[in-house]
Amino acid sequence: MIVCPECRTANDEGAQTCTNCGRSLEPSPSYLMPARRSPGARSHIEDAPRAAPSRWRAFIILGAVVLVAVGAGAWMLLRPDPCRGTNFSSANFGYCLTVPEGWTAEPARFGSSTELDQFAVPSQGATVIVEAVDLQQGTDLGGFADFVRQKDQTAGLKPGPGTSTEIDGVAAQVWDITVASDAGTTYQLREVVVVKDQVGWRITLNDLADTFDDHAAPFEEMLRSWRFR
Repeated sequence: MIVCPECRTANDEGAQTCTNCGRSLEPSPSYLMPARRSPGARSHIEDAPRAAPSRWRAFIILGAVVLVAVGAGAWMLLRPDPCRGTNFSSANFGYCLTVPEGWTAEPARFGSSTELDQFAVPSQGATVIVEAVDLQQGTDLGGFADFVRQKDQTAGLKPGPGTSTEIDGVAAQVWDITVASDAGTTYQLREVVVVKDQVGWRITLNDLADTFDDHAAPFEEMLRSWRFR
C-alpha cells in the first residue's frame, strides 16, 4: 500500500499515480531536502555552545604550583641539619662528627680500591679508623658484632668482653683488645660496632698501650658527637 502524500489516500502497491487526486506517487525532491527553518532558529539536535573556560582557572593552577614550590623550599631550608655543630662530614660514609683539637682527619687507603676514614694525632701512634659495610637483610647488632669479633680472632687477636653503649641514640657494642708485637711493643685497641639501616659500622681506636688512656677520652668525645646522616 502506498499513501498519497497529497490527499492521504491509500493506493495499491505499484501504482504510479493516486486514484483519488491523480498526483504522482513518485518521491518528490522536496521530501529529500532538510526541513526549512527561520534564520537563527536552532535544530532540536544542535549542541548548545560550550561555556568558555574560566579565566581564573589558569591563576588557580599557577597559584597551586607556586604554593607547592614554596613549601618544598621551606622544608629544605628549615629541616633539621644533623651535622650542625660538627666540624667533619665524611665523603665516604653517611656520618659526621667533631674532630678533637689536635687531631687530623684524612682518608686511609687499603689496597687499590678501599678508602676509609682515618683520624690521627700527628707524630703519635693513636689512630681511629671508620669503616661501613652493607649487611645482609635481617642482620642485627649481635650478628654483626659476632662477625667482627670472629675477624679479630682470625687475625690472632683476643677480643675482651663486650659491653653495651650507644652511638647517636643507636645501640652499639664495644670491647678492648691488647696485643704485643714480636718486638715487645704492646698495643691496645678499642672496637665499637653499630648497625643502622642495614649498614654495619666499625670504629676502631688503635694506640700504644702506654698512651691509650690519654687518647681514649678524645675518642669518646668523637663518639658522643657522632651523627648519622
